[in-house]
Order: sequence, then C-alpha cells, then structure tokens
Amino acid sequence: MNKKILSILIISTILYGCSSSEAIMPNNTEPLPIDVSDSIEEKTFPFTGKPMTSNNTSLPFMAIIENSKDARPQSGLSNADIVFETMAEGGISRFIALFHMEIAKKIGPIRSVRPYFIEISQSLDLPFAHCGGSEDALKSIDSNNLMSLNEMRFGDSYWRDNSKKPPHNLYTSSEKITSLLTEKQFNKIPTSNLKFDSSYWNNKDFKNCRDIKINMNKYYDTSYKYEEGIYKKFIGEDIFIDKSNNSEIELNNIVIQQTTITLSKDKIHVEIPLVGEGNGYVLSQGKVIPILWSKKDSNSVTELKDENGNIVSLSEGKTWWNIVDKSNEISLH
Repeated sequence: MNKKILSILIISTILYGCSSSEAIMPNNTEPLPIDVSDSIEEKTFPFTGKPMTSNNTSLPFMAIIENSKDARPQSGLSNADIVFETMAEGGISRFIALFHMEIAKKIGPIRSVRPYFIEISQSLDLPFAHCGGSEDALKSIDSNNLMSLNEMRFGDSYWRDNSKKPPHNLYTSSEKITSLLTEKQFNKIPTSNLKFDSSYWNNKDFKNCRDIKINMNKYYDTSYKYEEGIYKKFIGEDIFIDKSNNSEIELNNIVIQQTTITLSKDKIHVEIPLVGEGNGYVLSQGKVIPILWSKKDSNSVTELKDENGNIVSLSEGKTWWNIVDKSNEISLH
C-alpha cells in the first residue's frame, strides 16, 4: 500500500475512532483536512545519497582489501559505496571498502588491518572484515572492544579461492558478513555526515578537470578519467576491473585527502595521521575544487569544506577516497 495512503488511514483512525459516533470532535466542527505531504521523508543511502527502497534490509560494514599485483583483479569493489585507499608497507596501497547499498557476492582478497583503517571504521561506527593485523592494530581492537570481524576468529564467514595462491586468496561476501553481523548484534543504524547534491556542481566557477593522476611512490600510481558522466579508475596504464562481474570500476566522486605519511619505528609499517586538518581536492561531474579537511579526534568524522568554510556536497553515487602524502605529485587536467 502507498505510504501516504497508509498514513492517512492511520491518522484518520486515531482521530475518528472505529465509528463516527465514537469520534472525539469539538461540537459543530467539521473535521479538518490532514496534510501528510511532509510527514514521510524519502530515505536515502547515507553513503551514496541514492534513494533507499522500503524493503532494504542490508547492514553496512567495511572490509580490508589487498592491492598487490597478486591480488588483482579484486572482487566486489564495484559494489562498494565508498573505497578508501592509502598506503600500506612495501610501497603498495591497500583499501578499506564500505558496503551497504549493493550486495557483493564476492569480496576480496581480504587482508590484515592497520591502525589508520581502524580509525576510519571507528569514525563511521562500522564493523570491519579483516584477517589479522599489525601488532598495534590488534592491540587497539582488544583494548577498545571494536567491531572486528577477524577471519582468524570467524573462519566460517570466509573462504579460500584455490585458483589463487595464499595469502592472496581469502574472500567473503555481503551475505556471509551480514549473517555474522546479525549473530554478533553488530546491526548498526548507519549515519553519515556526507552531503549529496548534484546541483552543487553546476557552479560555473568550478574548474573543469577530466584527468587525474596521483603518483603515490616510484612503484605505484593511480589515475581517473572522466568520460560520459562517470569516472573510471586506472592503476598504471591498466583500467581497474572487478573480477566478480568483469566490470570496470565506475565512480561519481573522487576525494583526495593530503596528510603526512611516515615510516614507523619498525621501519616496515607506515603511520598515517588522520586527526587534524589539511588540504585536498574533491572532484565530481568533470570539475574540481580545492578543499580543507578536518577531523577532531579518532572517533569523529572527517569534514570536507571549501575554501570559504562551507560543507562540500558530493554527487549522488559512489566515491573513491584517496589518502595521500603531501609530497605526492597530483596532476589535474
């Protein structure tokens, strides 16, 4: 039944009772028309701004996904609402992908977590799928009682793909993780500080930009090309493919957040500060604007504002969020 009609029937029943003789109304007063036009808000997915159907029952979660050459092509990234990409050790980037709007039949390869990925999941108050982690990350999980979905503890929610060599062959799915979330009662109500408004990008003062390239180090670079209203991602000269459906990764927004990435004391892992403030860019609809990002503490969300201090709106759809070092060369054309 149409929601507006259902609301009118419910309100009418409350006002008038089961029969006209039982209705509680002032003497000699005709019932006033009931306006419910604003009583039902259209719900949207909090991380894409897309309309949410009334029968949606999906639960949001994040997953750590590897990006070494042996891991490619990965599975499930085309289904993610947002993918955060930043450096791991060995000059290789790694992803933490947020799944909610779409169901992914295969996600991975799943790899170990790092403290900065935990901080991203904490700020969004979301559980995260992973397989082990660095010493600091595992200590953080234990001391803060975080919503960790570690394969080493919940092995039934993951599987190994024997067509690939370990450790690059661990996978999961939306179905398996959702079942685990329900079992662990990690069914969080998703919230987001992100604003979505495609009309925001109609501003004629915004600079056109259709080609973006980020040199993250001498071993790795990634780029994005805007064609026919969508961004496509490349690694080196190769277009980025989702193996699970053999589709190209298509995006509506690109975020570039600049911070300081340094080598940790063990000379192996990296440290990536996400609290504080810094510069960056947001790209959408073939345009780019410089932004200022800020984050108060590890549990707070990252805010994206323009140079005048106003919140930046994204276009409705999927986002790739690049967290890079200040020294990384960024080419915008």
